[in-house]
Amino acid sequence: MSFKVSLINLPIIHLTGDPFGNIPFMPTSVTSLAGYLRQEGVDVSIIDGFGSAPKRMYKIDDKLSAFGLTEDEIVEQLSDEKLIGISVHAAMSHSFALRLAKKIKVRNPNVILIAGGHHVSIVYKEFLEGDFDYVCYSEGERPLLALVEYLRDKKSHPSEIIGLLSNSHTKPVADFEENLDKFGFAALDLLALENYWKLGMSHAPVQGKYMVITTSRGCPYKCRFCTTPLLQGRKWRTRSPKHIVDEIEQGVQKYGIEDVLIQDEIFAAKKEVALEMAKEIQKRRLKIRLYLPSGTKIETIDEETLSELRKVGLQHICLAPESGSERILKKMSKPMDFEKLEKIVVFAWKIGIKIMANFVVGFEDENDDDRRLTRELVLRLTKLGVHEVSLFIWTPLPGADSFEKETGWERYEDLNWSPRWRSNYAELNRFRKRLYVQWLFTKLLYHPIDLVCSAWNVLIGRYELKSEMALRRVLNTYLPFLR
Repeated sequence: MSFKVSLINLPIIHLTGDPFGNIPFMPTSVTSLAGYLRQEGVDVSIIDGFGSAPKRMYKIDDKLSAFGLTEDEIVEQLSDEKLIGISVHAAMSHSFALRLAKKIKVRNPNVILIAGGHHVSIVYKEFLEGDFDYVCYSEGERPLLALVEYLRDKKSHPSEIIGLLSNSHTKPVADFEENLDKFGFAALDLLALENYWKLGMSHAPVQGKYMVITTSRGCPYKCRFCTTPLLQGRKWRTRSPKHIVDEIEQGVQKYGIEDVLIQDEIFAAKKEVALEMAKEIQKRRLKIRLYLPSGTKIETIDEETLSELRKVGLQHICLAPESGSERILKKMSKPMDFEKLEKIVVFAWKIGIKIMANFVVGFEDENDDDRRLTRELVLRLTKLGVHEVSLFIWTPLPGADSFEKETGWERYEDLNWSPRWRSNYAELNRFRKRLYVQWLFTKLLYHPIDLVCSAWNVLIGRYELKSEMALRRVLNTYLPFLR
């Protein structure tokens, strides 16, 4: 009998009625792990708790809802696996994952359960105290394969596997791979791709068949609200441009991919990598649309890079100034060159790239003056050409340096983009709503045609901006006939 492994992608869990928390996305960590295991000869499958039923929404409790499969439906899809991995990327999935593990163990007490993902890596003790046998700390490829080889071939005792934690071995140590090309390509074919494509929306404003890839890991910066440097290292590691484009080309040829989302935490930290990637795409004459939806850092992007990426299909980028206040940015330990930010916005607008700017309000002791500076920056960038903005109320991320500064939350699921437990939430939410209205009027005054185009895009279901998708998601949720 073969040694079977299943990896579980959880449904998308969100605060009921919160438009910020139910963004549909492909599980890149799960598909990457599956691709690597398969490359190494492991019999692996994916149970996709979201992609199997992405349009179905159900209530979990009095505050939470989910899109996708229920716990029982996921359990029903299991067969004779020897090892099951559950990816828990965010705090919103904390309790769901623990309940699911308990139900899996009831069904098959002998199956080995392992959890992985950003959230699990930080609060691993709670998962080991539950029904999980192991936790994978940080990068999962090598420890997961080593565990398979131990269970299947009796190689490498778990206590010797770097990055693998158990109740008897709980010292978090990561083993970072320098050559990311070794991990191969994501196993897209193990997902219900058609279900994702039929949604017509993702983490970027996709317009056709799409794929999501990661090209790098790690971050040299030390923003206090982020855990990436802790979990992926302070050294930026990248796949080779050829390897990146090989995967894109495979997607185009095998699946008819038209849209490519580069889901990096920090894309193009080295300019030459981005330029060589653009050169490879151009050389192979790949007709694609590119998106950078995760907050491209101003420090790592310039006009030449944007220009070359635009030539090979770059449609949309997200910039992340976070705040207009230098005082708050200093408290965040986030570098920001406002002059360069405005220069990049003007240039991107000029060459036809759609631009989103991400902001966080309410960080630590932010005051009215700080928020006034943020409002001024939002409106100034809007006049210069930023097409849309996102205004998130800061919530602490477990493991980040700033995590201990905020108290009042009761369960991990409270750590979402609408942290209603915060004592000043009402004040921050009023500011956010007012600023959205001010942004709308500024947009109407300086770029009225853009607003008309956005309204039309929402009606016909063809998106060029994230905000258009967000509005359509809200309409789809409450007007089912639009689905």
